Amino acid sequence: MTVSNTTIGILAALGSAASWSLGAVLFKDLGASLSSFAMTLVKGAVSVLLLGVLALVTGGYGEVGREAYLYLILSGILGIALSDTLFFSALKEVSPQVITLLFTFGQVVTVLLAVLLLGETLSLQGWAGIALIITGITIGMLTGFSGKGNSSLRGIVLGLCSILLMSFSVILTKKGLTGVSTLYATFIRMLAGTTGMLLVGAATGRLGAWVTPFRDARLLLKFTLSVAVITFGGFWLAIVAFKYTSVAVANSLISTEPIFVLPVAALLLKEKVTYQAVSGAVVATVGVIVLCTSVSMG
Repeated sequence: MTVSNTTIGILAALGSAASWSLGAVLFKDLGASLSSFAMTLVKGAVSVLLLGVLALVTGGYGEVGREAYLYLILSGILGIALSDTLFFSALKEVSPQVITLLFTFGQVVTVLLAVLLLGETLSLQGWAGIALIITGITIGMLTGFSGKGNSSLRGIVLGLCSILLMSFSVILTKKGLTGVSTLYATFIRMLAGTTGMLLVGAATGRLGAWVTPFRDARLLLKFTLSVAVITFGGFWLAIVAFKYTSVAVANSLISTEPIFVLPVAALLLKEKVTYQAVSGAVVATVGVIVLCTSVSMG
Protein backbone atom coordinates (compact mmCIF):
# COMPACT_ATOMS: atom_id res chain seq x y z
CA MET A 1 0.00 0.00 0.00
CA THR A 2 1.36 3.39 -1.04
CA VAL A 3 1.40 6.06 1.63
CA SER A 4 0.59 9.55 0.37
CA ASN A 5 2.88 12.53 0.98
CA THR A 6 0.13 14.19 3.02
CA THR A 7 -0.09 11.17 5.32
CA ILE A 8 3.70 11.17 5.73
CA GLY A 9 3.54 14.86 6.63
CA ILE A 10 0.76 14.35 9.18
CA LEU A 11 2.51 11.40 10.86
CA ALA A 12 5.81 13.30 10.92
CA ALA A 13 4.14 16.33 12.54
CA LEU A 14 2.56 14.19 15.26
CA GLY A 15 5.85 12.35 15.75
CA SER A 16 7.61 15.68 16.12
CA ALA A 17 5.11 16.80 18.77
CA ALA A 18 5.58 13.54 20.69
CA SER A 19 9.37 13.88 20.50
CA TRP A 20 9.27 17.46 21.77
CA SER A 21 7.16 16.35 24.73
CA LEU A 22 9.65 13.62 25.63
CA GLY A 23 12.52 16.03 25.12
CA ALA A 24 10.87 18.58 27.42
CA VAL A 25 10.71 15.99 30.20
CA LEU A 26 14.32 14.90 29.65
CA PHE A 27 15.54 18.50 29.74
CA LYS A 28 13.56 19.38 32.87
CA ASP A 29 16.28 18.29 35.31
CA LEU A 30 19.07 19.64 33.11
CA GLY A 31 17.49 23.07 33.04
CA ALA A 32 17.87 23.43 36.79
CA SER A 33 21.66 23.58 36.56
CA LEU A 34 22.14 25.19 33.14
CA SER A 35 21.17 28.57 31.71
CA SER A 36 18.67 28.61 28.85
CA PHE A 37 21.22 30.27 26.57
CA ALA A 38 23.82 27.62 27.35
CA MET A 39 21.33 24.85 26.61
CA THR A 40 20.32 26.46 23.30
CA LEU A 41 23.93 26.87 22.17
CA VAL A 42 25.22 23.44 23.16
CA LYS A 43 22.00 21.77 22.01
CA GLY A 44 22.57 23.33 18.60
CA ALA A 45 26.24 22.30 18.51
CA VAL A 46 25.44 18.68 19.40
CA SER A 47 22.58 18.64 16.88
CA VAL A 48 24.88 19.91 14.12
CA LEU A 49 27.39 17.15 14.93
CA LEU A 50 24.74 14.40 14.98
CA LEU A 51 23.03 15.59 11.81
CA GLY A 52 26.34 16.11 10.02
CA VAL A 53 27.55 12.59 10.78
CA LEU A 54 24.23 11.02 9.74
CA ALA A 55 24.12 13.03 6.52
CA LEU A 56 27.70 11.94 5.75
CA VAL A 57 26.94 8.26 6.42
CA THR A 58 23.67 8.21 4.47
CA GLY A 59 24.76 10.47 1.64
CA GLY A 60 22.23 13.06 2.74
CA TYR A 61 24.27 15.94 1.35
CA GLY A 62 23.38 17.13 -2.10
CA GLU A 63 23.26 20.04 -4.49
CA VAL A 64 21.32 22.93 -3.00
CA GLY A 65 20.38 26.06 -4.88
CA ARG A 66 21.54 29.45 -3.66
CA GLU A 67 17.97 30.53 -2.97
CA ALA A 68 17.24 27.44 -0.87
CA TYR A 69 20.43 28.00 1.12
CA LEU A 70 19.42 31.61 1.76
CA TYR A 71 15.94 30.66 2.98
CA LEU A 72 17.21 27.92 5.30
CA ILE A 73 20.04 30.03 6.73
CA LEU A 74 17.70 32.95 7.41
CA SER A 75 15.21 30.52 8.94
CA GLY A 76 17.85 29.18 11.32
CA ILE A 77 19.03 32.63 12.35
CA LEU A 78 15.51 33.98 12.89
CA GLY A 79 13.94 30.88 14.44
CA ILE A 80 16.76 29.47 16.54
CA ALA A 81 19.19 32.29 17.36
CA LEU A 82 17.14 35.50 17.47
CA SER A 83 13.71 34.09 18.38
CA ASP A 84 15.04 31.87 21.18
CA THR A 85 17.19 34.66 22.59
CA LEU A 86 14.28 37.11 22.67
CA PHE A 87 11.97 34.47 24.11
CA PHE A 88 14.31 33.59 26.98
CA SER A 89 14.58 37.31 27.77
CA ALA A 90 10.79 37.65 27.71
CA LEU A 91 10.36 34.72 30.11
CA LYS A 92 11.90 36.79 32.90
CA GLU A 93 9.38 39.60 32.53
CA VAL A 94 6.00 38.04 31.74
CA SER A 95 3.52 35.85 33.60
CA PRO A 96 2.64 32.24 32.63
CA GLN A 97 -0.73 33.44 31.29
CA VAL A 98 0.98 35.79 28.87
CA ILE A 99 3.35 33.04 27.72
CA THR A 100 0.32 30.85 26.99
CA LEU A 101 -1.37 33.59 25.02
CA LEU A 102 1.81 34.26 23.07
CA PHE A 103 2.13 30.59 22.12
CA THR A 104 -1.48 30.53 20.94
CA PHE A 105 -1.05 33.79 19.07
CA GLY A 106 2.03 32.32 17.37
CA GLN A 107 0.05 29.38 15.99
CA VAL A 108 -2.52 31.76 14.51
CA VAL A 109 0.16 34.03 13.03
CA THR A 110 1.96 31.12 11.36
CA VAL A 111 -1.24 29.86 9.75
CA LEU A 112 -2.15 33.36 8.53
CA LEU A 113 1.34 33.89 7.10
CA ALA A 114 1.09 30.55 5.29
CA VAL A 115 -2.17 31.70 3.71
CA LEU A 116 -0.88 35.17 2.83
CA LEU A 117 2.69 34.40 1.76
CA LEU A 118 2.50 30.81 0.52
CA GLY A 119 -1.02 30.87 -0.90
CA GLU A 120 -2.14 27.90 1.22
CA THR A 121 -5.86 27.22 1.60
CA LEU A 122 -7.91 25.25 4.08
CA SER A 123 -11.50 24.09 4.06
CA LEU A 124 -13.97 25.29 6.67
CA GLN A 125 -13.51 21.95 8.43
CA GLY A 126 -9.75 22.49 8.46
CA TRP A 127 -10.11 25.91 10.08
CA ALA A 128 -12.47 24.38 12.65
CA GLY A 129 -9.87 21.74 13.47
CA ILE A 130 -7.16 24.37 13.97
CA ALA A 131 -9.51 26.39 16.21
CA LEU A 132 -10.18 23.30 18.36
CA ILE A 133 -6.46 22.51 18.63
CA ILE A 134 -5.61 26.05 19.73
CA THR A 135 -8.51 26.06 22.23
CA GLY A 136 -7.50 22.71 23.71
CA ILE A 137 -3.85 23.72 24.00
CA THR A 138 -4.81 26.97 25.72
CA ILE A 139 -6.99 25.11 28.23
CA GLY A 140 -4.25 22.59 28.95
CA MET A 141 -1.44 25.13 29.25
CA LEU A 142 -3.42 27.29 31.65
CA THR A 143 -3.64 24.36 34.08
CA GLY A 144 -2.31 25.24 37.51
CA PHE A 145 -1.80 28.92 36.83
CA SER A 146 -3.05 31.01 39.71
CA GLY A 147 -3.55 34.22 37.81
CA LYS A 148 -0.77 35.91 39.75
CA GLY A 149 2.33 37.42 38.26
CA ASN A 150 3.16 40.73 36.66
CA SER A 151 4.12 41.32 33.07
CA SER A 152 6.11 44.30 31.87
CA LEU A 153 5.45 46.01 28.55
CA ARG A 154 9.04 45.28 27.59
CA GLY A 155 8.55 41.57 28.25
CA ILE A 156 5.37 41.46 26.18
CA VAL A 157 7.07 43.26 23.28
CA LEU A 158 10.04 40.89 23.43
CA GLY A 159 7.65 37.92 23.45
CA LEU A 160 5.70 39.23 20.46
CA CYS A 161 8.91 39.83 18.51
CA SER A 162 10.03 36.29 19.34
CA ILE A 163 6.76 34.79 18.15
CA LEU A 164 6.74 36.80 14.92
CA LEU A 165 10.34 35.80 14.13
CA MET A 166 9.52 32.14 14.76
CA SER A 167 6.46 32.31 12.49
CA PHE A 168 8.47 33.91 9.69
CA SER A 169 11.20 31.29 10.14
CA VAL A 170 8.63 28.52 9.54
CA ILE A 171 7.57 30.17 6.27
CA LEU A 172 11.20 30.52 5.19
CA THR A 173 11.81 26.85 6.03
CA LYS A 174 8.93 25.79 3.80
CA LYS A 175 10.23 27.92 0.91
CA GLY A 176 13.73 26.50 1.32
CA LEU A 177 12.72 22.85 1.13
CA THR A 178 12.31 22.68 -2.64
CA GLY A 179 14.75 20.13 -4.02
CA VAL A 180 16.51 19.69 -0.66
CA SER A 181 16.54 16.55 1.47
CA THR A 182 14.89 17.02 4.83
CA LEU A 183 18.03 15.82 6.65
CA TYR A 184 20.32 18.30 4.92
CA ALA A 185 17.77 21.10 5.34
CA THR A 186 17.64 20.44 9.08
CA PHE A 187 21.45 20.46 9.21
CA ILE A 188 21.71 23.80 7.36
CA ARG A 189 19.06 25.45 9.52
CA MET A 190 20.59 24.16 12.76
CA LEU A 191 24.10 25.20 11.72
CA ALA A 192 22.92 28.72 10.93
CA GLY A 193 21.03 29.05 14.21
CA THR A 194 23.91 27.68 16.28
CA THR A 195 26.37 30.01 14.58
CA GLY A 196 24.05 32.88 15.46
CA MET A 197 23.96 31.81 19.11
CA LEU A 198 27.75 31.47 19.08
CA LEU A 199 28.06 35.07 17.88
CA VAL A 200 25.58 36.24 20.55
CA GLY A 201 27.62 34.51 23.26
CA ALA A 202 30.89 35.95 21.96
CA ALA A 203 29.44 39.46 21.64
CA THR A 204 28.06 39.45 25.19
CA GLY A 205 31.17 37.88 26.69
CA ARG A 206 29.20 34.99 28.19
CA LEU A 207 30.39 32.21 25.93
CA GLY A 208 32.85 30.79 28.46
CA ALA A 209 30.28 30.73 31.25
CA TRP A 210 27.80 28.94 28.98
CA VAL A 211 30.07 26.04 28.03
CA THR A 212 31.97 25.58 31.33
CA PRO A 213 29.31 23.29 32.96
CA PHE A 214 29.61 20.83 30.07
CA ARG A 215 33.11 19.84 31.13
CA ASP A 216 31.26 17.32 33.31
CA ALA A 217 31.37 14.17 31.13
CA ARG A 218 28.30 12.65 32.78
CA LEU A 219 26.26 15.81 32.24
CA LEU A 220 27.42 16.06 28.64
CA LEU A 221 26.44 12.43 27.93
CA LYS A 222 22.97 12.89 29.43
CA PHE A 223 22.56 16.13 27.54
CA THR A 224 23.67 14.54 24.26
CA LEU A 225 21.14 11.70 24.59
CA SER A 226 18.38 14.22 25.27
CA VAL A 227 19.45 16.32 22.29
CA ALA A 228 19.36 13.25 20.04
CA VAL A 229 15.66 12.81 20.86
CA ILE A 230 14.69 16.35 19.89
CA THR A 231 17.11 16.58 16.95
CA PHE A 232 15.90 13.52 15.08
CA GLY A 233 12.38 13.52 16.51
CA GLY A 234 11.53 17.17 17.08
CA PHE A 235 13.54 19.12 14.50
CA TRP A 236 13.96 16.59 11.69
CA LEU A 237 10.40 15.26 11.74
CA ALA A 238 9.14 18.86 11.81
CA ILE A 239 11.05 19.56 8.59
CA VAL A 240 9.61 16.37 7.06
CA ALA A 241 6.14 17.57 8.02
CA PHE A 242 6.67 21.00 6.44
CA LYS A 243 7.96 19.36 3.26
CA TYR A 244 5.10 16.93 2.75
CA THR A 245 2.07 18.84 3.97
CA SER A 246 1.00 22.46 4.30
CA VAL A 247 2.49 24.78 6.91
CA ALA A 248 -0.96 25.37 8.41
CA VAL A 249 -1.55 21.65 8.98
CA ALA A 250 2.02 20.77 10.04
CA ASN A 251 2.37 23.69 12.45
CA SER A 252 -1.01 23.02 14.07
CA LEU A 253 -0.24 19.33 14.59
CA ILE A 254 3.27 20.00 15.93
CA SER A 255 1.73 22.40 18.45
CA THR A 256 -0.14 19.47 20.04
CA GLU A 257 2.96 18.76 22.14
CA PRO A 258 1.02 19.42 25.41
CA ILE A 259 -1.23 16.44 24.60
CA PHE A 260 1.77 14.10 24.59
CA VAL A 261 3.35 15.75 27.62
CA LEU A 262 0.51 14.56 29.87
CA PRO A 263 1.16 10.78 29.70
CA VAL A 264 4.95 11.25 29.52
CA ALA A 265 5.01 13.47 32.62
CA ALA A 266 2.63 11.14 34.46
CA LEU A 267 4.70 8.03 33.68
CA LEU A 268 8.24 9.38 33.97
CA LEU A 269 7.89 12.22 36.47
CA LYS A 270 4.90 10.84 38.41
CA GLU A 271 3.20 14.22 38.02
CA LYS A 272 -0.50 14.52 38.79
CA VAL A 273 -2.70 15.10 35.74
CA THR A 274 -5.57 17.51 36.39
CA TYR A 275 -9.06 17.32 34.94
CA GLN A 276 -8.48 20.64 33.24
CA ALA A 277 -5.38 19.30 31.49
CA VAL A 278 -7.25 16.19 30.36
CA SER A 279 -10.19 18.23 29.06
CA GLY A 280 -7.81 20.44 27.11
CA ALA A 281 -6.12 17.37 25.64
CA VAL A 282 -9.48 15.92 24.62
CA VAL A 283 -10.52 19.13 22.86
CA ALA A 284 -7.16 19.35 21.07
CA THR A 285 -7.33 15.67 20.06
CA VAL A 286 -10.76 16.20 18.54
CA GLY A 287 -9.25 19.15 16.67
CA VAL A 288 -6.45 16.92 15.34
CA ILE A 289 -9.00 14.39 14.07
CA VAL A 290 -11.09 17.10 12.45
CA LEU A 291 -8.05 18.70 10.82
CA CYS A 292 -6.54 15.44 9.58
CA THR A 293 -9.79 14.17 8.10
CA SER A 294 -10.31 17.52 6.34
CA VAL A 295 -6.87 17.18 4.75
CA SER A 296 -7.42 13.57 3.68
CA MET A 297 -10.79 14.51 2.24
CA GLY A 298 -9.40 17.58 0.46
